[in-house]
Amino acid sequence: MKTRLYHAVIYLAPGDYHRFHSPADFKVTHLRHFPGTLFPISPIVARLIPNLFALNERVVLSGSWEYGFFSMTAVGAYNVGSIAINFESRLRTNKLRRDFRCPNLELFSFGGVGCYAYENEYPEPIELKRGDEIGRFNLGSTIVLVFEAPENFVFTVGTGSVIKVGKTIGLF
Repeated sequence: MKTRLYHAVIYLAPGDYHRFHSPADFKVTHLRHFPGTLFPISPIVARLIPNLFALNERVVLSGSWEYGFFSMTAVGAYNVGSIAINFESRLRTNKLRRDFRCPNLELFSFGGVGCYAYENEYPEPIELKRGDEIGRFNLGSTIVLVFEAPENFVFTVGTGSVIKVGKTIGLF
């Protein structure tokens, strides 16, 4: 079966539900925490600041699902850089004491994107089922999905759509 790479950016406004759930049956093999800035992530600011999602603090969960590669990234924002992952108690985000040698912490550091503070590779994948709670933000923020899917995949939601737990975002 031929696949393509797709992505979706799901913005959580301050009044939205602050927990995030697995959108599919997904095996997490890798977690990486990138410290960073905490710019606001409103759609307007996201258009104004290049590479915003790569500059802000984030936690990337990557692995696979039945169609290949799958990743889910929780991106922190102003006042909401605190990200908790249910299966990773050692993770500490939004800390005042940081390693400021990390180039991601420089304001508008476009050349230094890529430094990470914490990494965990899981020899036995963390198996998540569709709908399983993965973690939470202390307020709202953004989830970025990047995944392989069959070429006939089509999103059933569009820009500005409201997405609730259990809602299908695409079909084959």
